[in-house]
Amino acid sequence: MGKIDINRAMRPKSDQLNADDLIAGPRTIRINDVRQESGGEERIEIHYDGDDNRPWKPAKTALRVLAAIWGDNPEKWSGMHCTIFCDPTVTWAGVAVGGVRVSHMEGLTQPRKMMLTKTRGKKAETIVQPLIVEKAGASDKWKERLFAVAEGQEMTVEEAWAKVPESVRQELDPGLYDQLQALEAAAQEHRENDPAAAVDALNASLESGE
Repeated sequence: MGKIDINRAMRPKSDQLNADDLIAGPRTIRINDVRQESGGEERIEIHYDGDDNRPWKPAKTALRVLAAIWGDNPEKWSGMHCTIFCDPTVTWAGVAVGGVRVSHMEGLTQPRKMMLTKTRGKKAETIVQPLIVEKAGASDKWKERLFAVAEGQEMTVEEAWAKVPESVRQELDPGLYDQLQALEAAAQEHRENDPAAAVDALNASLESGE
């Protein structure tokens, strides 16, 4: 008898990922497609490896997190990884029903703090941690360096990309350059709109001895 898949047994009958799917623990996913649901509210559908045709349809809070870090063009999110979890404190109509939230995202080199709307007229701090994806070779190491450039200010993505050997570029994910530019633009917007971001960056550089 094979190993019993308790997560599959607990899965609620639905055409999408639900918070209940994550009760057993967080899950790191690799996005492979992003679509817009037709009709109704036209929610975003995030398809990921192994989703069994049950995409994640993130609520507005999770969408704001993704857009704040990866940029507001979902077509450039494919190939990126993030960790999602069940947050039991998420409410609906005043009742705690639980919801899917994001804890870690690829493309960050340090935690990102954001003030997001939690309830009408009220905001709460959200912190997203860097997601370290297992490195397999030289191309993965270059990818990690490029993410750091996109988030930082010492060099532009265009300048860093010019330094990548052609042999490595061929191994990198198609569309990575566009993703890096989106990350760079989102990081710049964060620094411009969040006065604390500059202070955080300074503190981080002092702690690292730079």
